[in-house]
Amino acid sequence: MRKIVIIGCNAAGMTSAGYSRKTDRTAEITVVERGKYPAYSRCGLPYVIEGVIPNLEDLLISPVEWYRMNKINLMLETTATEIDTSEKTVKITHKEGEERTLDYDSLVLCTGAEPVTIPVPGKNLPQVYQLRTIEDGRRVFETAKERKSVAVIGARFVGIETAAALRHRGCEVTVVEMLPQILDGILDPEFASEVQKSMEERGVKFLLNSALEEIKGDGHVEAVVAGGHEFSCEMVVTAVGVRANIGLAERAGIGVSKRPPAIKVNEKMETDVKGVYAAGDCVICPTHAVVPQPWMSQLGTVAVRQAKIAGINAAGGNTKFPAVLGACASKVFDVEIASTGLTETCARRFNLDCISAGAKLPARPHYLPEKVPLRVKLVARRDGRLIGGQIVGIKEAGLRAEIISAAIAKGMTADELSMLDNCYCPVIADANEPLSTAAELLLRKLR
Repeated sequence: MRKIVIIGCNAAGMTSAGYSRKTDRTAEITVVERGKYPAYSRCGLPYVIEGVIPNLEDLLISPVEWYRMNKINLMLETTATEIDTSEKTVKITHKEGEERTLDYDSLVLCTGAEPVTIPVPGKNLPQVYQLRTIEDGRRVFETAKERKSVAVIGARFVGIETAAALRHRGCEVTVVEMLPQILDGILDPEFASEVQKSMEERGVKFLLNSALEEIKGDGHVEAVVAGGHEFSCEMVVTAVGVRANIGLAERAGIGVSKRPPAIKVNEKMETDVKGVYAAGDCVICPTHAVVPQPWMSQLGTVAVRQAKIAGINAAGGNTKFPAVLGACASKVFDVEIASTGLTETCARRFNLDCISAGAKLPARPHYLPEKVPLRVKLVARRDGRLIGGQIVGIKEAGLRAEIISAAIAKGMTADELSMLDNCYCPVIADANEPLSTAAELLLRKLR
């Protein structure tokens, strides 16, 4: 009987366990999780704070019974402290102090990541929070009932989603970002400014080009200093990114990268130690679909796809992880945001000779009462091959970004996208699909 040990039980850990079970029905599968809960949706936390999702416990992906039904030994509130790759053992400690050693034939590391802490004066004041766990979500939710002025530090997805959620609850919200735009690396500046404007219209304030310098207060948060500006607030939520948990792997002699710090894997999600796999936020992807180099993509969708591969191969399968694109989407207030591949700004940072075209285009015929305007941008190489796309609109942005993802992954050109066989029905979609129209605009620049 094959013994599979999985360290970590969030999206990657649970998925690895499930696919290991599908691949080997007789394997002994043990999942070790240091937290109180099995896998849950971290991405849903802002929407619980907003009230779209009623309860934090609703974020659990599967109940504990699912693990029992699939004969997966789930060990909660248990920490893996040491890995011996020569003996193929993992030392674990339960919260009550009980220590054990687990044997394994295959090991999957899904150790995740921790929020980055900004080392500034006042960072340990009691109303300074991060938003990574259910416990974090509960603290933010409860504090927002009493303290109505909030500074959100960081303006990527978690930051702007949290800002929108707190504003929806009636808080006065200021977003602080050290870069000159929000959603850097996800949207180009002109798209980012449109999202920012829509949030400002709903009452969210922004302070860009401003690094956090200090959180002031005597026993509780009273003000924030950033970029030389000071403003009063009663609560701070930091959302400046996460750092991969590589300590356990590093101590075991498993190969890690230094910049960024992450566990290195091959296309089978196997580390440089045979029989040891890794998936999720602790891993750097082997390659990007546009830029042929390792790529950090700490997205839930990427974690799940990596975990499928790791779980199958840990159970004796033989499958490979494709190049990553980093397709992502969000919704703040009534605006959907979606992106995939490289932005034009990012492509130029890599010295790629690229061209782009964008426009505001209708997704419904003009004669329908329902108006669905979409702002679409496509980025391509000079030979016409697509390398990126961004969409902002009131709905259907994410679905179209997925089409662009498939097009990039298959090496499609703007010409091919312009001739894509699209569906048409007046109440569903226009005969002139916005993606096809955007591709035609790109072609005019290429010819």
